[in-house]
Amino acid sequence: MRGVVLLGLLGALGGCGGMDGGDQKQAVTVTEVPLAYVMRSLPRDEDGALAVTSLEAPADFQAGARLMVRGSVSSRSEAQDISTPLLGVGHDIRDLSVSYDGQRLLFAARAPAIEDADDDEQPTWNLWEYDFRGQAARRLISSDLLAEEGQDRYPAYLPDGRIVFASTRQRQAGARLLDEGKPRFMPLEEGRDTHAFALHVMNANGDDIEQITFNMSHDVAPLVGRDGRVIFQRWDNKDSVDRFDLYRVNPDGSALEPLYGANSHDERNDEERQFLPLSLMGDGRLLTAVRLREARGGEMEPRAIDIDHYVNRDGPLYGSVAGQPEQALPAPGGAWSERVALQGRLSDLVSLEDGTGRFLMAWSPCRLLDGASLRPCTPEYLQQGLPEAPPAFGLWVFDPAEGTQRPVVKPQDNLWVTELVAATPRTLPPLVVAAGRDEDLAEDNLARLDIRSVYDLDGGFNSFHDPALPGVSTLEAFRDPSVITPGDRRVRFLRITKGALIPDDDVRLIVGAHIGRAPNFGMREIVGYVPVEPDGSVRVQVPANAPLGLQLVDAQGKAVYSRHGAWLNLRPGETLQCQGCHERGSSLPHGRDDGLAPSVNPGAPLDGLPFPNTRTDVVAFANAGETMAQALTRLHPEREIPAMDMLAFDAWSDPATADEILPRYADLQTPAPATPDCQQQWQPECRTVIHYEDHIQPIWDRPRQAMVGGALTDVTCSSCHNRRDASNALQVPPAQLELTGDASPDLVLQPISYRELLFDDDEVVLVNGALVDRLVVATDDDGNVVYQTDEDGELILDSQGNPIPELETVELDPPIRFGRARTSTAFFDIFAAGGSHEGWLDAQEHRLLAEWIDLGAQLYNDPFRVPEN
Repeated sequence: MRGVVLLGLLGALGGCGGMDGGDQKQAVTVTEVPLAYVMRSLPRDEDGALAVTSLEAPADFQAGARLMVRGSVSSRSEAQDISTPLLGVGHDIRDLSVSYDGQRLLFAARAPAIEDADDDEQPTWNLWEYDFRGQAARRLISSDLLAEEGQDRYPAYLPDGRIVFASTRQRQAGARLLDEGKPRFMPLEEGRDTHAFALHVMNANGDDIEQITFNMSHDVAPLVGRDGRVIFQRWDNKDSVDRFDLYRVNPDGSALEPLYGANSHDERNDEERQFLPLSLMGDGRLLTAVRLREARGGEMEPRAIDIDHYVNRDGPLYGSVAGQPEQALPAPGGAWSERVALQGRLSDLVSLEDGTGRFLMAWSPCRLLDGASLRPCTPEYLQQGLPEAPPAFGLWVFDPAEGTQRPVVKPQDNLWVTELVAATPRTLPPLVVAAGRDEDLAEDNLARLDIRSVYDLDGGFNSFHDPALPGVSTLEAFRDPSVITPGDRRVRFLRITKGALIPDDDVRLIVGAHIGRAPNFGMREIVGYVPVEPDGSVRVQVPANAPLGLQLVDAQGKAVYSRHGAWLNLRPGETLQCQGCHERGSSLPHGRDDGLAPSVNPGAPLDGLPFPNTRTDVVAFANAGETMAQALTRLHPEREIPAMDMLAFDAWSDPATADEILPRYADLQTPAPATPDCQQQWQPECRTVIHYEDHIQPIWDRPRQAMVGGALTDVTCSSCHNRRDASNALQVPPAQLELTGDASPDLVLQPISYRELLFDDDEVVLVNGALVDRLVVATDDDGNVVYQTDEDGELILDSQGNPIPELETVELDPPIRFGRARTSTAFFDIFAAGGSHEGWLDAQEHRLLAEWIDLGAQLYNDPFRVPEN
C-alpha cells in the first residue's frame, strides 16, 4: 500500500500550482556531508529532442556542463561552481565518484572542440580529483602529453588507493599487437564506429597505468563493490549478440565473470532495456536505472537488483531461496513510452548511504504546455490533450519510508541535473586476494583454461549426439573407454579462437566488405586445438590479455555446438576454472562460481587409482575428484600446450589404440594458413589466419582430375564452375555456381566465387548470347498468379485484353552458411559418399573449409592483409 500511496502523493506534488516546486515542503533534513552534481542547460540533439548519453559512444561530448558543490545536502547550503574557475566555460563533465572517507571527488572532464583542428589534435576526456576540504582540484595525469594519450572516463577509487577507470589507451593490447608483428594502435569496438574502452587501473598520482580487461567492444562504468571487486558494464557484441551486461572482475583483471542481465533485456514490443549502475544500497543490492535502449531524456526507472542471489530476472543462483530479482523503487520517474510522464521525469538517482534509506534524485515534475502557459498534470488539463512541457529539473531528497521528497535545488526551466554524489563516508571494502598465478605462464604472457566437462550443459549431461547414444545416459558411462571409443565421440577437440583488433581509418581503411559476409563477426584467428578428454574435460594454455572464443569441434574440424557467446579474458598466469557449457538463451547461471549447480563430472572416484577401465601406462593414477585432463596434464604437462593441427591422443583406451591420423595443414597442396614452425611446435604467438584470396580461392584453382563417366576428367573447380567453357564460349555456370577469383561486378572488393558461395543470387539463363536473370510468373502464398496493376489497383491488360502476369527472378540460396559449417550441407554433401563430387576434395581441404566457415567465412582475418588501396 505504501507504494500506491506514495505514487499518488508524488503525482499530486507534480501537479501543484507552483510549477517551480515552490509550494512544496522546504524544511530539509540536513545531511552534513558535501554534495556534488553536474548541471547544464537541457541538451538537445539536431532534431530538438532531449539528447541522451549512449553507452555505445562513451567519448561523445556535450558542451556547457558545470560541476557544482554544496557543503551539505540542504537547500540552505550555498552552491559553488567548481569547474568554471578551474577549466573555463564550455566543458563537459561526467562520472562523479567520492572517496571512501568522503574527502575527495573524482570526475571526468573534456574541453570544447578546437575549431578546424584535426581529430588527433582535439581535446580528450581527462580525469580530475577535487579535495572538498582544501577546495582544490588537480588533473590525475599531470603530463599534457600522457593525459591526451587516450579518452579516460568513469573513475572510481579502489580500496588500496588506486583508481579504476575506463579508457581507450589499451596499453597491454597494444603490447600484444607488437608481439604479433603488427603496429600498435587504439582498436575500434566491433561496430567500428568508436575506439573501444577497456578497464584500466593506475596509482593515485596517475602513473603505472595498466589495462585489466580485453573485450572487443566497450567495458565501462566501473563501480567498486562492497567486497572490493569491480562491477561494470560490458558491451557483449560478439556474433549476433548486442547488449550491455553487468560483469564483475578483480582489480587485477582476474576472475572475470558475468554478474547479471544477460537474458534480462527483452521488454515489450521487441524493445530492449539497459541497466545503468548507479550505486550500491545499504542492503547490498545494486541500485540501477533501467531504461529502454532508445529512450528519451528523463525516461528511466530506478530498480534495486539482488546481485547476490540472481544472475537474471528469471535465473536465481543455485541454492538461492526464491526472492525478488528486481524491485522497482517507488521513486517518481518517466514511464516508458508514455506521451506524458505523469510522475515526472528522472535523470539520476543515488543512495545517500547515511543509514536513513533516503535517496538523492534529479527530477522534473510533470507539466503541460498550453500555448505559452504551463499547466499542472491534473485530469482537467490532461483531458484536453495538452503536450508535455519541456522538463525543469531540480535536486531532491527522496525518502521512500515517509513518502516524501524535499527540494535541495528547486526545479528550473531549461535545467538538466545529473551525476549526483553525496560525500558520505563509507566502509572501506577489503582488498581482494587474487588466486595464485603461475609465474612461468605469466612470463610467456599465457594463462590456463581448465574446463571440468564440456558435456555439462547447464547442469545436465549432454553428449551432443542426436539421437542420443543408446544405453548411455550418464557421464560416468560416457567417459568409460570400454563403452565409448574415441571414434564414437562427436566432440573431439576444443578450438580456441581470438578476435583480431581493428584499427581506425588513420591506420588502415577497413570497410565491412573487407571483413566479408558478416562484418559483425569481425576478423578472427585460430589460436590452436586441444583434445577433449572422454569425460569432457580440457586443460589448455591460452594467450593472456586477449579476447578469446571457444568452439567444440569434431574430427573433421566442424563446430559441433554454437560458439561461446561472449569473449573470454584471462590475465597472465591466471587459471580460469570453467564448469561446462551453456545453452544460448538459457536463464540458468553460467560463469558465476557462486551460483552454479554441482558439476555432472564427479572426477576420479578414489585417490591413487586409475580411472575405471583405462590403461595405466600414461595415467597410472588420479587423485580423487580430478578430471581426466587434470590428471593427464599433472603427469604430462606438455599435454596442455595446444597445437595448430587436431592431434588426437588416446591416453585412456585399454588396450591402447593405434594413433589416429587426422587432417594436417602440412598435407595441403595449397598454401597453409599457419607457418611451418607453428605446425611443428606451438608457440604463444602462433596463429592460424585464413584469408579467402590466399587460402580458399587456391582450393578452387588447384588443378585436379577425377574419373567422370569412366574417363579421367579435369575437375578443377574454377575451370568447371565458370561462365566460360573450355572453348571460351559463354555458358550458364554448372549448378548456377561460378568459382572464379575475378572481382565481382556486384562488389569489386570481393571475388565472384566469394559472393556466389555466401550471398543470395538469382538463377541465370543464356539468351541471345548473354547471361540474364531467369524470369518466371509470380504467384502469391496460395499459388495464385499475381497480375500487374496500375496505381489505382486496376488490372493492366495487354493488347488482347488479357491481364499481364507479374514476372520475378528465381532466387537461389547460397550453398554455404557463414559461421556454421555443420549446417552447410548443401555444400559439403556433394563431396561426401554418394555425392556428385565424392572424393574431389581431400580431408585437409575439408578441414580448412570448415575452419574458415566456422570463423565466419570472412574475406580477410587480419586488417593488415587488406589491400591498402
